[in-house]
This record gives sequence, C-alpha cells and structure tokens, in this order.
Amino acid sequence: MAEGEREQSREMRTALATWGLILALLVVLGAPSIVFLLGLAGPSNSGSAITDSAVPPVFLWCLGWPILFARRAAAGRINEVAEGLRVVWTLACLLCLLHIATAFHLAHGWSHEAAWEHTKQVSGYGDGIYVNYLFALVWLADVIWAWVAFDSYLTRPRWLSWAIHGFLGFVVFNAVVVFGSNLARSIAFLLAFLVSLGVAFVASGGRQPPDSVISDQ
Repeated sequence: MAEGEREQSREMRTALATWGLILALLVVLGAPSIVFLLGLAGPSNSGSAITDSAVPPVFLWCLGWPILFARRAAAGRINEVAEGLRVVWTLACLLCLLHIATAFHLAHGWSHEAAWEHTKQVSGYGDGIYVNYLFALVWLADVIWAWVAFDSYLTRPRWLSWAIHGFLGFVVFNAVVVFGSNLARSIAFLLAFLVSLGVAFVASGGRQPPDSVISDQ
C-alpha cells in the first residue's frame, strides 16, 4: 500500500512539473499575444502580432507531429520519446489556440462574419473558416486524448492516427502557403521538419517495422 501511494505521489509530482513547464513555455512563447489579449498594447502593430503568433505553433507542429509514430513502451518502462513529443504537441496546440484568439481579437473583433469575409478575401472561399474551426477542435481533442488515456492513444488504430495527422498537416501546409511567410521562416520550418523525420524514426522504434511494434492493436 505504501509503495503504491509513493508511486502515485511521484506520478502526480511529475505531471505537475510537466504542466508547469508547458504553461511556463506558453507564457514565454505567447507573451506578445497575451499582451494584446489583455489590452496591455494598442492595435498599431496588430498585423505583425497576428503573423508572429502563428510562427511558434507551426514551428512546434513541425517538431511534434512524429507523435504519430510513437508507440507504447514495454511493460514497466516509460516511453520517454513519446512523453517528450506529447509535451511539444500540447504546447503547439495551445499556442495555436492562442494564435486563433489573437486573430479574432485584433483582426475580427470576435466576429465570425468578419472572419468569414477575411477568409474569403484571402483564399477565395469564406466557408474555409469552418475548416479552421474543425482543425482547432480536432487538434485539441487529440491532445486531450493523449493526456486522459495515453496508453490508449499510443495503441489506437494506425488508420485513425494517419487520418488525424493527415488532416492537421494538410491544413497547416495550406495555411503556410495561403497566408505566406518570409524566406527565413520557411527555411526554419523546413529544417524543423527534417529534424522531426529523425525523431519519427526513433519514435517508431528505429529499424523495427512500424506494424510489428504493437501487435495488439
């Protein structure tokens, strides 16, 4: 009983420390957006603030998407790669939500109609705003699943993981293309994506064929 209580206490401390780190990074990386949302800065540089708030979530998405390949560790072991990817994936999602809030606050005055019209002007298809809403909901639901039932998350059907990440990746890629980015950022995103390919290789079990990593899916 005492051993079980100590283990539970250790897991609780680890979870609190992890979320403390996530929230601290969220405040640091999202500070410019938070300043605007709290009304501590005027709207004079709102355009650049919206653009800048989109950079951290896209960059971290480039690093965190290999969670697609993460699998459950052997019994009694902690899959540290999967745990690390979950932190990155969660932070990216929260920063994405912060970016959406920043755009709605500064550019659209929290108006769906204004957001619809802006989407139409930029992409030629106003109803694309609903894709953005779905994107945020799917990503948030995926993160919640990863925290509520991580073992289930790591052993879910492969087709489901590919469907979720394929949709998210498609929207991210189109957002970068449609809304544009400068050359330096594009190069940074490319390098982050290339680095993440190595992380994906490690997360999938190295040279072990992905389909044989978990046999009880």
